[in-house]
Amino acid sequence: MEQYFSSAPLARLMASMMDYQQDDIRILDPGAGVGSLFTACVERVCEMEQSPRSISVTAYEVDPSLVGSISDSLDIVKEFCRGRGVQFLGNLIQRDFIADYCSGAAPDGFTHTIMNPPYGKIGVSSHTHELLRSVGLQTTNTYAAFVAISQNMLCNGGQLVFISPRSFCNGRYFDRFRKMFLESMALRHIHLFGSRTSSFHDDGVLQENVIIHAEKLGVPKAVTVSSSAGPQDNTTHRRVAPSEVVFGDDPRRFIHIVPDVQGAHTSHNMRGLKYTLKDLNLGVSTGRVVDFRIRDELRPHGVDGTVPLVRPFNISSGVVEFPIEGKKHCNFIMDSIKSKKLLIQNGNYVLVKRFTTTEERRRIVAAVWTKDTHDVVGFENRINYYHSNGGSLDILTARGLWMFLNSTMVDSYFRQFNGSTQVNATDLRYIKYPSKDKMRQLGCMMEDCLDQKQLDMVVEDTLW
Repeated sequence: MEQYFSSAPLARLMASMMDYQQDDIRILDPGAGVGSLFTACVERVCEMEQSPRSISVTAYEVDPSLVGSISDSLDIVKEFCRGRGVQFLGNLIQRDFIADYCSGAAPDGFTHTIMNPPYGKIGVSSHTHELLRSVGLQTTNTYAAFVAISQNMLCNGGQLVFISPRSFCNGRYFDRFRKMFLESMALRHIHLFGSRTSSFHDDGVLQENVIIHAEKLGVPKAVTVSSSAGPQDNTTHRRVAPSEVVFGDDPRRFIHIVPDVQGAHTSHNMRGLKYTLKDLNLGVSTGRVVDFRIRDELRPHGVDGTVPLVRPFNISSGVVEFPIEGKKHCNFIMDSIKSKKLLIQNGNYVLVKRFTTTEERRRIVAAVWTKDTHDVVGFENRINYYHSNGGSLDILTARGLWMFLNSTMVDSYFRQFNGSTQVNATDLRYIKYPSKDKMRQLGCMMEDCLDQKQLDMVVEDTLW
């Protein structure tokens, strides 16, 4: 489990998102670190023109090396409150937050929760997973567990603000968490950090991070969506209806983050498309070949009995370069009894890399694989491939789908709900697509598109 400390500018930004109207304010910080988050909250309250009657802080921290720092922070905020004539009570709990809640020992009724929860996977056979299941909570990551528990510990109308990786906004692994969270919490503010390094710069975190502010059982109303490179940088923001953040017709409850007008235009256009892949008798799957599991069947060169094995390094600038000589990874696989179930009928497929680097300009990188002389072909599991009921696409549909996926419009829309460098088949199924007639129309113009600008123009003129 990893924990990253919040800088003072980040803490102040998070504390500023909440309002503090109660006479008696009860603050929870379930992963206190050195105390910067609850300190920012108390400072914010003490700076208000109308002071509350009392403030209490409950801080959880299990790392004994941090106890001294937290105690110092509690002493500092106590002095803040004394200077404003506000009663203060500080409570440091040196127990595991998840275990404490699941045992029934944790306090509740908090008016405000602020946190930078720890990040870490929760294994299905772990003690933590069993504890969470015992209280009706199931999630795959520690930060989601902290959020789920914290919202339960709020009073009705209580506010929660947290910073976390953006990964919970989409994907099937967080489906249950998103639905649970959005059923009881009304979104008030979403802030996206455009830089993967700024918010936790000193810790070297390479995540796309988001701050969420929400109110328990709050009345749905306009949501502020904002973005900046880092906590101290210029911010763009807009107010949007809740239905623009979580679409009413979306059973998956993906969270879309669109902080600017251009992004709103992109969202409007993409939501105008009507067809799912199922509607079009198309599908997208992940390649079946996991190289290290079938290493003895791989070959560096094509010899008798081998067939093509397409890998991520073969996809570059929208085309499949195959084979590539000189790579340490093999580009061929034996067509054998052992590999038979991993190979598919050779034909026309659109391939999309599952992983891109943080430096790559595009998130969706697509290319067309066209049938060669072999009967079957293998796609590595770091590639997604579009198909027609498991088999070959007609060439015009393949080319049109290639143009659609490689458009700036689609790439920009994908980034509105996916904040990682991973492109899963689940997310590609989530997108709506043009009709087959429109895709074939695009396919007829593929060879006329010599650069990105021209491709974007053709796609937009044809579809919108």
